[in-house]
Amino acid sequence: MDEGLKIFSAKTESGYPGGYPVGYLKWCQKNGWWGDKRIHLCAGGVIDPEADKVDIQRTTIPGNWSGNRGSAIRNDGSYQTSANIIADGRDTKLAPNQYDAVFIDPPYSRDHAFRLYGSKAEEHYSGIHAFLKEASRLVKPGGLIITLSYEVPPIVDDLEIIARYAVYQIPVVRNMSAHFVFRKPGDRVANGLEKWL
Repeated sequence: MDEGLKIFSAKTESGYPGGYPVGYLKWCQKNGWWGDKRIHLCAGGVIDPEADKVDIQRTTIPGNWSGNRGSAIRNDGSYQTSANIIADGRDTKLAPNQYDAVFIDPPYSRDHAFRLYGSKAEEHYSGIHAFLKEASRLVKPGGLIITLSYEVPPIVDDLEIIARYAVYQIPVVRNMSAHFVFRKPGDRVANGLEKWL
């Protein structure tokens, strides 16, 4: 199993609050945690033009966000998500077994969900397990699920953990995050996944 510590800048690629840190997706791709057909659940400001991106809403009006204000911010102070699919990342209603890789970067707490995105905490917030269950449904047999969360994901019987890292952002903008890469059992060659880890 690949494991370690990784440090990134506190800035996000798009300026969207809570987005992937600058360089995170390039690091994932370099390590083979990738696929030709990708989806990002809780996409927010993800910059990955070839991928599907899911978010619960198109725009949010941040409360006290003081992070990097990049291209995602609009004149009225709201943030435009990069999502091309507006749906609940815990239950997208998309067809199963269609993605090479599923990325999960959920809101890290009820407070973040409400304060940063205006989400109704009780309706839209849940821990990593709910997203992991949906990702497992969406990913092809032999495909990868990549998570970045405050929570250490639970062990799921039918998923193999192939990498785990502690991720920090400097200067500190949040607690340490847990980066996990899971592989769903299945024939990788039959599903066209042999070039990815």
